[in-house]
Amino acid sequence: MKFAAFTLALAGIFAGNALGQTPTVGGLLNNYSYTLPGLPNYGIAQGSIFVIYGTNFSATQIGLQAPPLQTKLNGVTIAVTVNGTTTNPLFYYLYPTQIAAVLPSATPVGTGTITVTTSAGTSTAFPIQVVASAFGLLTSNNGSGPAQGYDANIDPNNQYTLFGFSAAANPGDILLLWGSGLGPVANDATGVAVSGTVTVYIGGIAVTPLYAGRSGFTGLDQINVKVPSGLTGCYVSVVVQTGNIVSNFATLPVAASGRTCTDADSPLTASVLDQLTQTGSLNMGLISVNQVTTPGITVEGVTAGGGTTDVGVASFEKITSAQIGAGAFAAVLGGYSSIGSCFVDFFNTTSTSSTSLPLAFQFTSLNAGPDVNIVGPDGTLAMPLETLSGIDTYTTPAGTAAFIPSSGGTFTFNNGSSGGPDIGAFTTPQIQVAAPVTWSSATTSISTVTRSNGLTVSWTGGAAGTHVDITGISLEAVNGSATNYLAGFFSCRAATEAGTFTVPPAVLLSLPPSTTIMEDGVTISTSILLLSNFAAPVSFTAPKLDVGLVEAGVEDILFVAYQ
Repeated sequence: MKFAAFTLALAGIFAGNALGQTPTVGGLLNNYSYTLPGLPNYGIAQGSIFVIYGTNFSATQIGLQAPPLQTKLNGVTIAVTVNGTTTNPLFYYLYPTQIAAVLPSATPVGTGTITVTTSAGTSTAFPIQVVASAFGLLTSNNGSGPAQGYDANIDPNNQYTLFGFSAAANPGDILLLWGSGLGPVANDATGVAVSGTVTVYIGGIAVTPLYAGRSGFTGLDQINVKVPSGLTGCYVSVVVQTGNIVSNFATLPVAASGRTCTDADSPLTASVLDQLTQTGSLNMGLISVNQVTTPGITVEGVTAGGGTTDVGVASFEKITSAQIGAGAFAAVLGGYSSIGSCFVDFFNTTSTSSTSLPLAFQFTSLNAGPDVNIVGPDGTLAMPLETLSGIDTYTTPAGTAAFIPSSGGTFTFNNGSSGGPDIGAFTTPQIQVAAPVTWSSATTSISTVTRSNGLTVSWTGGAAGTHVDITGISLEAVNGSATNYLAGFFSCRAATEAGTFTVPPAVLLSLPPSTTIMEDGVTISTSILLLSNFAAPVSFTAPKLDVGLVEAGVEDILFVAYQ
């Protein structure tokens, strides 16, 4: 890997603080996965590159260091103490609020402390959880989105090409992955294979790497693995497992032949993907209507809550290539997961400035006017513009009555005769909401999911050519809090006619165990398993829009506990 590419992988944009004050440490994360503390795959692995977040580390930015790395940079040192043994991490860069360093492989496994010392003093000790392995996979978008994978084939026409929509992998290609956290190596040597078992899952297929270990840079791991046969799609999942610890999830474009990927259920054509690759961004509009059915909760023979809710939403954004593979638009794009693949994401309901990361999805909202209108069997329903978390969104107002017939129905959408300043006026073609697929009786009986066993779900009904998404959200209360939760989120995609899908253990092992509550002797989980059925999206045009997509689907939710 060229040193310049390694620089891009590590570097960022950070705000500065003046020295003169004692440094503080506020958080520690793997440099590539950004996995949050509290998740089952969190930990700073022996020999891995990690980032320290805090304040007053330096008065200036000192960029990426060339080998050999040092334990002192500009007078600053780091100390990690675990089980009575102290080691000093090696510096990659030093910024006022962040430090990238390599945790020495000789650091013992266990819970310990970390401090940073500058000329102004030593920080208060901060806890560190050291593990043998916890791999972080290098991606294009802060731990999610397309893997930064290279073609390591001998073919000089494609050798060391960064895989992309128009440079897809073929089955049999040797995929070169980068990251950190495979495990310790003696003396933190470079170019040495790790001794532990490493498995790569590509599209859910387990593959043993040809090589897994250190690259030519301290702490930076590389994995060489052959792409298995039988896969195709622009968003084939990639995840690395070491022991029972799984990495962050990424996507890989795979084509059965040629170098342009496609997804049968996605309207994103090769020309659109080429445009995205060449320009780096697109103006995209996404509109959807969904019918969501939630079961009630039964306590002492009395059932409360539950029912069916109809929801509409629309969003118009300028998005990048990385975001199209890893963002909020995934469900419509056919996109975050190709058929047969899964993705995993996570979030915490609270965050602090000392540990905050660069935002994964910094969308630029586009104004489509004051309302987007739903025109269906019951007439016209306006979705007014509102701003949520800095993103402009059009949604059906709270308390909106049901507007999707139980048997389905036909819908169109428009934004009025004048439209909006960033989009112009549009009227979409018709889209059909079909009658829903239904869970099998075996699936509806599921109340507890053992994450290490995987999960098989099955269904009946649905139209051929549509797809099913199996989605789960597991919520874990942080320190018993009633408001602060750590959440793991997964979604897998299958062809509707398959009738069944098994969520692999590697997916579920990424989720935190669910917190449950007791009510009158009944255990209740607020975590869910969701079955969605969608037809392929319908395209629409607007004067200033590169891609416009409409989807319609039905969703059925079960309450389950992930253990």
